[in-house]
Amino acid sequence: MSKYNRGGSRNNYRKSYNNYGSERARQHIREAEALTKELGGTDKDVKEYFFSLNPQELESILTEYGYKYGEDAKEYAEKTITKWSSGQVNMSGMVAERLFNLLPPHMPLPVKYKLIENLWTHVGVSSKKVFYVGLDADVNEVEKVVKDYLESVVNVYQIPASMEKRFNWLSQGDANVKQQLLNFFQQKEKSLLSDVLTTNLPILISHIANAKNDFSTNASQVLSVGKHEVLIKIDKNINGVTDVAPVIKYPESNNIIWWIIGFIIIAIILSK
Repeated sequence: MSKYNRGGSRNNYRKSYNNYGSERARQHIREAEALTKELGGTDKDVKEYFFSLNPQELESILTEYGYKYGEDAKEYAEKTITKWSSGQVNMSGMVAERLFNLLPPHMPLPVKYKLIENLWTHVGVSSKKVFYVGLDADVNEVEKVVKDYLESVVNVYQIPASMEKRFNWLSQGDANVKQQLLNFFQQKEKSLLSDVLTTNLPILISHIANAKNDFSTNASQVLSVGKHEVLIKIDKNINGVTDVAPVIKYPESNNIIWWIIGFIIIAIILSK
């Protein structure tokens, strides 16, 4: 009886341990997914760079990793890196965050700048807007409406201070310079859209105005700046320019019924 109890206790312990291990693994996955969402997938770029290091570079990084996070953490990384790389073991959010803090300062500048750009784009505000333009619309008026909208939404923005504090390298000089350049080019791109609109809008309006049938009632032009998108839709049912969608008028149901009755009567007459 006592042997049975001891065996049962061992089995229960083993099950409990396995359950704990499975839950820890799931927790690691959840933490990693949360970090990926927060960083817009840029943590995966850092992981790929980590896995691409040659032996000498890897040894140097792991030495610094051990100095910063402890020898046990270093030994675990050395033992597990192949499994992380192959996908056999999921890297925890904690380890991924450590690498995101540690690796970028060691990256070549083009790689680091691309990482900053991707993160900067991720944290930036996004918007979508539709303007409906009639055939009688004044091009200058449309251009002003669109430009005013873009001026209101396309602003200079920065990676949040809380994130810069958490990942110290983001507050370093070259990272700030890169963000300033990104903002500069976004503002330049915004100003160039006026020229695009001035050139393309008359063509779109002319296309609709010269349509030979009523089935081609609209055309559109998409303008994009960063994560902001403006859709210009030319529509015969609109006067001027508005951001309110036109109401589609369908034939009254009674008229449809009379049309159907008429077709039936004609069909009967022709069949005789």
